[in-house]
Amino acid sequence: MKLRILHIELGRHLYGGAKQVTYLLNALAETKTIENHLICPLDSEISDAPIANCQQHPIAYSGEMDVLGFIRMKRICSAIKPHVLHIHSRRGADVWGALLAKLTKIPAICTRRVDNKESTLAKYKYRQYAAVASISKGVHKVVQQHCEDVRLLPIIHSSVELDDFEPCGHKGWLYKQFAIDKHHKVIANFAQLIPRKGQADIILAMKKVINLNPNVTCLLFGQGKLQHYYQSLIDEHKLTSHIKLCGFTQHVDKILPCVDMVLHPAYAEGLGVILLQAGACKQAVISCPVGGIPEIVEHEETGIMISPGDIEGMSEAIIRLLDDEALCRKLGDNLYKHISTHFSPAHMAKSYSSLYHQVVKL
Repeated sequence: MKLRILHIELGRHLYGGAKQVTYLLNALAETKTIENHLICPLDSEISDAPIANCQQHPIAYSGEMDVLGFIRMKRICSAIKPHVLHIHSRRGADVWGALLAKLTKIPAICTRRVDNKESTLAKYKYRQYAAVASISKGVHKVVQQHCEDVRLLPIIHSSVELDDFEPCGHKGWLYKQFAIDKHHKVIANFAQLIPRKGQADIILAMKKVINLNPNVTCLLFGQGKLQHYYQSLIDEHKLTSHIKLCGFTQHVDKILPCVDMVLHPAYAEGLGVILLQAGACKQAVISCPVGGIPEIVEHEETGIMISPGDIEGMSEAIIRLLDDEALCRKLGDNLYKHISTHFSPAHMAKSYSSLYHQVVKL
């Protein structure tokens, strides 16, 4: 039996959850047993993304309170008559998806990507789903508290496409683009500029690193409400020639293979897709054992772990990797082997395909 799946992804930009949807849909196309349809916002990046054997249904959608957007979703659902609804994003989609499942009686799956706490009212939303899939054990630990009435609560990891990243061929471009001294090694962080991502700790840790090893530049990629504060912190500690706030970038695939290590000292994290991407590029990583990160990074095997907020520990880990290129290569190679085995789009698609068949039999 060929299953007809209606996916709903309401993110506007092609990173994070929306990028994972493209990985999943392209991998599901290889199975030949799934017919995919996708509801997405008009003029969103995913609406123009190359997706194999998937009929896309762009709709006008203005946000979580858009009732007309929901009516459009319901109209498309009635026309397609899917066997399963798969709700991917939280930009109102989890609530609208629950309502759609309730009204149509079509079994639905919600993919939960973040480990943010929800109110006790969340249980009324999740009870409309036949399954709630978490992208990590850390997310599962949070979401299961609201899912007493949900039959299936699988953990299905996010993935990374290794072919998205090429061997470093843009190092000259990187150094010129960001005015990096040609003798410097480059440390990078890619995350929203918000407290739980830990960039303030990076800035403070780099002060000691640069005192001991001045031939280092740290690039912080991302945007967010703390940008001005982080710049003032950099200025205060006289680090402007070594730490650069680079803004949001769409060139992670071009930049990541050409840096020397990746920092991700998050205080909370659903999984940490940037760590998967770092592994695809065989980069050594320094991170924290929070959320789903320990499912990617094993201390001293596939990266170095520090406690959240341990600025001294971060400084020591950075200095250690700067001084030991062999260790960097070993950790990067081990991380590559781990993510290529356990975090592939094919592996993710196989898990979801099995879940689709399970929910139609409930």
